[in-house]
Amino acid sequence: MATLNGLTEGDKIRVFSAGREIDGQGVFLRFQGNFLVWVDNHANINVTSLDTISISKIC
Repeated sequence: MATLNGLTEGDKIRVFSAGREIDGQGVFLRFQGNFLVWVDNHANINVTSLDTISISKIC
């Protein structure tokens, strides 16, 4: 399994925009270009621009 920026597919993450959590926690899938691809707690696949977010890995 590949690791990128300290994240590995399947890692639990929190995604923030303007300091506020977006849709709670989720699972990291991959980076695709300038986008984060992740699954939220409602099993929705999200593609979110890295220009407007920060990501926190949940240990």
